[in-house]
Amino acid sequence: MAKTSKSNPGQRRGAHKASEPTGTRLPFRISVDREALNALDKRAIAAQVGIGIVAGWLASWLVGGSGLLHYVVTGLAGSLVGGFLLERFGIDLGIRNQTASRIVTAMIGAIVVVLIARLVS
Repeated sequence: MAKTSKSNPGQRRGAHKASEPTGTRLPFRISVDREALNALDKRAIAAQVGIGIVAGWLASWLVGGSGLLHYVVTGLAGSLVGGFLLERFGIDLGIRNQTASRIVTAMIGAIVVVLIARLVS
């Protein structure tokens, strides 16, 4: 004869008991500063993404490539690389308009990123 188990009428079938912590702790703690997160300027982030799109598009127009995601990634990476390189070498573009200066800096960095990516691949 097959053994049948009686289920507890208060429990649903297939419900699992919540797992107990194993006692091991992670070597680091992740916390989110909600005040700092709320203080982020959403317009500044959107402007930087827009600058990344424009710079990535200009860089891909000069060295080739396509795709909106490609433009954004190369433009944002290019803004970091371009800002680092121009600051490191002490190069001043002499552009008075801050937005135009950021776009040109990001475009220079995006060109460097694309050329390095092509050399690596």
